[in-house]
Amino acid sequence: MKRTKQILAALASIGFVVMLAAPIWAAQLKSPDDVKTALKLLVQVSNDFKRQIGNKNFARVPHEYMEYTEAADALRSGIKNEPADFKARVETRLKAAVTAYQKISDMSANATDADKLMAEHSKAVTAMNAVFDLFPADYRPDPNLPPPGRGGRGAKKD
Repeated sequence: MKRTKQILAALASIGFVVMLAAPIWAAQLKSPDDVKTALKLLVQVSNDFKRQIGNKNFARVPHEYMEYTEAADALRSGIKNEPADFKARVETRLKAAVTAYQKISDMSANATDADKLMAEHSKAVTAMNAVFDLFPADYRPDPNLPPPGRGGRGAKKD
């Protein structure tokens, strides 16, 4: 009985160390620039969703969804050479985020209430943030920065 407890304690310790090491391992991604770019694209398109909803431009929302799926594919491509368990964790959360944004897109076909769409957008952002949680903080874009070319960082000045 005592030996069983010791083995369980040792396994729990190993599990804890593995959990702590996951972000450290993620910092060693094979394509960090591709991953950073894909994460930035996800945020930018999410912000575009929010802007279109706020402007009540519901007809544009399905296009934003298409762009979101392209950004999700870019993230998949960025992690394609990573270990299978990491890819599986990212894919599970990424599917949930894409599904949440698809729901917004589907709802926009009959949308008359921007508040309902904004509520769904908040849920989608939560799902997207769950994806970001799998990556080191320095990989995650600041969702409050405007994208380049729209008066934000990287925009050309005349």
